[in-house]
Amino acid sequence: MPRLLKTVLLVCIVSVLCQTASADVFADVTLDTAPLIGHPAGPFSILFIFIDGSGVGDANNTATIGNVEFGGGSGLGNPVTFGGAGGSLETAVSITDSSFISVFNEGFTPGSQLTFSLDLTSNDDANGVPDRLTFSILDSSGVPVPTLAPFGDYFLGADLGSAGPVFDAWGSDPSRALSIGGPVSISAPTINVTPEPQLIYLVGVALVATVITKRLRRSGRRI
Repeated sequence: MPRLLKTVLLVCIVSVLCQTASADVFADVTLDTAPLIGHPAGPFSILFIFIDGSGVGDANNTATIGNVEFGGGSGLGNPVTFGGAGGSLETAVSITDSSFISVFNEGFTPGSQLTFSLDLTSNDDANGVPDRLTFSILDSSGVPVPTLAPFGDYFLGADLGSAGPVFDAWGSDPSRALSIGGPVSISAPTINVTPEPQLIYLVGVALVATVITKRLRRSGRRI
């Protein structure tokens, strides 16, 4: 590999590694909510729960939920928050693990689908237990829509850590009825993770270095 290319790539990699520990991870989430339209168990609400893995509220991670679209539905405002949660579905929701459990809950009118973006920090807890974010939908009785998740009825979970979030996604459980009315059939949400900015930066610099190398070769200069 030419010396110039080696040097540029080395600088780039060192720069990336220096930033990795605090890198955020971005993801777009889409959930089919059409089966909830007109269901007698409504009105429904969106519930995010953020549990601090350390158990002491060390506030070392934050989950930001934004770009919420309801597919023809709408948020109902007046959210209920607890712990490190704040904001609204209409603007953005920010939840920091500043207490053992932080909660955000806001009513919504379901449309064809619910979409939102996630911005998750990636810090480890000292005891090795990851901070955990879950997303559920509650019916008018405050009971979660039944899902196939093994522990608790939630559609999406994310364990946060320096290796990046570990997601798990579940569909509704069609064998269990809601607290009012029959069951619903909802597929597990789709999760599209955006490439980390550091990776994009690394690839971009590598391409630039390659172009420079080729031009210097054509000019007959040593590299």
